[in-house]
Amino acid sequence: MISAQRFALGPKSPLEGISNDAWQRFVAALEVQQIDAISESGGLGSYDFRPRRLVELGYATRLCSKRTEKGRQIHICDFILPWTQARFLSDPVAQYVALSKSMLLYYTALMSGELKRPEGVSMAGTLAVLQIGGRGALKAWPNLFESTRALYKNARKSF
Repeated sequence: MISAQRFALGPKSPLEGISNDAWQRFVAALEVQQIDAISESGGLGSYDFRPRRLVELGYATRLCSKRTEKGRQIHICDFILPWTQARFLSDPVAQYVALSKSMLLYYTALMSGELKRPEGVSMAGTLAVLQIGGRGALKAWPNLFESTRALYKNARKSF
């Protein structure tokens, strides 16, 4: 795996009230695959970005579905120039910036009350659920897919 240690000064927390050390632990917990990997569910890069989230963040457009060789239905998207899938998958800084932006947007929505954090779930755990499963996974709490639950368990004690 590529870890948060790749940044010479360590990543700075974009979240108010979350220390840089806690943020670095959280980022490391969210790195679930190699930088250039595409997961079985169609997630891209180290942080397993789902195409739907990349569209929401403005990196991509035209979300559509396709079937994998194993018959599983996944989402795919078209990247918006200057981004391409190949460029995104080869750029650890771009993936980190996208993660920071994503977490800041979710964090702001949680702090404003737009999104509700499940009772007894840490902020880090809630953000991890949102990263891998989006708003739908948060609404389904505690009924999570195995991969979502694994990421939640790995990240929940970061802060």
